[in-house]
Amino acid sequence: MVSDSQIFDWFVELGMKVEKVTSGNFYFHIVISPPVGEGVKVSVIRTNPNSTYYIVTTVVDFDSAKLKKDQSLLKNIKKDLMRMNVEFFLIPPDAETPKSVQIAKIVFMEGLTKNEMLNVVELVKNSAYLTLSWFE
Repeated sequence: MVSDSQIFDWFVELGMKVEKVTSGNFYFHIVISPPVGEGVKVSVIRTNPNSTYYIVTTVVDFDSAKLKKDQSLLKNIKKDLMRMNVEFFLIPPDAETPKSVQIAKIVFMEGLTKNEMLNVVELVKNSAYLTLSWFE
């Protein structure tokens, strides 16, 4: 089974910016971002030492004015995220016009490979970029 330190090392090996997050209540939490420039930051979280999975996640803030102006925008974003096969949660959940969306994918530790982990991180990151593209 893969270890937390291996996950950290895999992304360092790729030249990504990898930061350990010590605040919060998570057993393991790193933030991965592009090696140069600014881009979507993706978190890899293991909630407690007994967890057998990682949560790969990011949050995308919405342009509230554009959401209010175009009622179909949120519906289209939801459809795209479903097509991408990621979980997503609107924040706040019951708001008529949400402020953001949390995008996530769960990956189990057992038999996890470098390629599989990289693919999941890229999927979450690309889902965020797809969401952001609706506001351009």
